[in-house]
Amino acid sequence: MLVAAALGLALAVAGKAPAQAGQYGDQLTKCLVDSTTDEDKAGLARWIFASAAQNPNVSDLAAVTDEQRAEMSKSVAEIFERVLTQDCRTQYREAKKNEGENMLAMSLGTLVQVAMGNLIDNPAVSQALGGIDKDLNKQKFAEAAAEP
Repeated sequence: MLVAAALGLALAVAGKAPAQAGQYGDQLTKCLVDSTTDEDKAGLARWIFASAAQNPNVSDLAAVTDEQRAEMSKSVAEIFERVLTQDCRTQYREAKKNEGENMLAMSLGTLVQVAMGNLIDNPAVSQALGGIDKDLNKQKFAEAAAEP
């Protein structure tokens, strides 16, 4: 339950200003990022995407079955279990002991940002995001930036 609560907090604050972690939290964050493979990060990004698709504002854009969502959740749980109880066990224990529960949310938040960054950095995604440029009225931007 601790990891689920920390991850919920991490996802909630992932796009906000970063909180300050101490040296132990920083070491945990580095270990988490270094210990997750590209495949792990892709699985994490898929799980976040599928979970976010539950939001009624975007649910019509993605068809994710309950079975797929359950499989992704199981896979991500295995990743978190591995990195926190094996790969980064010492860093996790030291960070929790010296910096408390909130450091886990900060560390997982950074891992979430890295995983989502890998998703966004794909050339096809960059091209799709850049597609908005053709619909922008550049004259309006120039007028808004001009001196009065």
